[in-house]
Amino acid sequence: MKKELNKTKSVFVKKSKMSLAKSTTALTCLIGSLIIYSNSGLALSTSGSMAVATSIAATCTISASSMTFGPYTGAEISATSDITVDCTNGSTYSISLSENANSTPQYWLYKGGTVSANATNQLGVIFTHAQGTMVGATVALTGTGIGSSTIVGAITGTIAASQAGKAAGNFTRTMTLNLAY
Repeated sequence: MKKELNKTKSVFVKKSKMSLAKSTTALTCLIGSLIIYSNSGLALSTSGSMAVATSIAATCTISASSMTFGPYTGAEISATSDITVDCTNGSTYSISLSENANSTPQYWLYKGGTVSANATNQLGVIFTHAQGTMVGATVALTGTGIGSSTIVGAITGTIAASQAGKAAGNFTRTMTLNLAY
């Protein structure tokens, strides 16, 4: 009986070891699968692309200082106005006067600023810029913007001598500058 008991015990131990081995193997496989599955989710990657774009519109502004002459006494007088432009960096521009000359190359300043056909109420002025080039309705100044406000030149107005017979009073005119860009 002792022999039989040992034999049963031996079979039981073998079966237990086999069961344990099978359980351990199954558990090891399950844990291994989970590790592989979870790691495989982290280890995969892919890539794609994203288009990115914008634009910068060319913009420009222009201003000019006042051109104020001293009193006209019959002698030639001159006054200057600085032209300031602020254009987007790299934007090319050109500047001209909006109006055509009243009597080439002269523009009229009018007594009291009111347009008049009466010659006594007109005083002729000629506009020039660098090196005496006439300024008119054709392009006078050109340049390229630098992205900040800068003086790009000056326009000089000259009232010729001996414009006799003019009425007393203030002679004015607002000149419009064209800035094309």
